[in-house]
Amino acid sequence: MGTLKKIGAWLKKYWYIPLFILASILTWMLFRRRTTPFKQTVAEVKAIQAEAETKKLKEIVGTQKAKELIEEKYQEDIKKLDEKQKEEAKELRDDPAKLAKFLVRAGSSR
Repeated sequence: MGTLKKIGAWLKKYWYIPLFILASILTWMLFRRRTTPFKQTVAEVKAIQAEAETKKLKEIVGTQKAKELIEEKYQEDIKKLDEKQKEEAKELRDDPAKLAKFLVRAGSSR
């Protein structure tokens, strides 16, 4: 029984330590990411590269041809999108650079 009294006295004096630990664990559980920061950074770099390549392509062959080439290149990724993502892809269809960046991000999040 002496041990329980010691634990109770310690908790009464230092109650904020277990509370902080519990809050940290709950925050981690609620807001953890599916991927590591390294993988997320690599995916973001790929998305930026895809956007830059598409902008160059757009300057060379024109907007309409760039749209067609992007849709052809990312055809498999477009098929794997869910309904919400498909709607967003349709909205971005007029800007091939933004569409390519969106498709790379969507593909890497799976």
